[in-house]
Amino acid sequence: MQVSILVCDDLPEERVRLGKMIRAYGEKREISVQLHFFSGGAELLDAYRPGKFQILFLDIYMPGLSGMDTARQIRKLDADCAIIFSTTSQDSGIESFEVQASDYLVKPFRQEDVDGALDWCLEHRSAVPQCLTIHREGEQVNLPIQSLVYIEITGHLANLHADGQVVTTHRGLGELQADIGNQDFLRCHRSFLVNMNHIQRIEGNFFQMDNGELVPIGIAGAALIREQFMDWTFIKAWERV
Repeated sequence: MQVSILVCDDLPEERVRLGKMIRAYGEKREISVQLHFFSGGAELLDAYRPGKFQILFLDIYMPGLSGMDTARQIRKLDADCAIIFSTTSQDSGIESFEVQASDYLVKPFRQEDVDGALDWCLEHRSAVPQCLTIHREGEQVNLPIQSLVYIEITGHLANLHADGQVVTTHRGLGELQADIGNQDFLRCHRSFLVNMNHIQRIEGNFFQMDNGELVPIGIAGAALIREQFMDWTFIKAWERV
């Protein structure tokens, strides 16, 4: 099992301490842990993508954006990740219910406290994020579906743009779309498949993505493509109500 865990704390020594505990947990449970560290809420939100992290440790009292406000913003993007608050006070315990926090650890916590919180999250977490398996140059790459921003075909290659990286493979767009099998993805051009969760707006004949890039809308069927995106947006809005 592989789990992506995020630690957000403004104090470097606290990030290191908690990171050691999480790594120790992974070794005891024989779990492969991918750790990501952030020093503040704004920095975290800039890098956040739905499905990229399964478990989040957030310090509540941080300069600028607090851990609680950060969690509120995250919940607008991701309903599935587990949030664990790590803080020096119990004062925000009731507020943690608002963002569906999985646990609330008061500093200084012990290894067994971290172990118990992680055990609960892994036992009760949502289904493992769906991944797309890509083979390239003799290695296997598993990309979380929701981390994909868009796929572009150039020549005989498919370029998968995901979380700041581009993975290239010899596969067709139709085959990749079938393997993804997710209604969040829209074939907006003969050479492009776009993840609508990452669309910020429509700019003329392009979708502007949340990574700043532009994905073209095909001239043929442009009206239908726009209609499909608007319908998807409407359905997503109702799901959040």
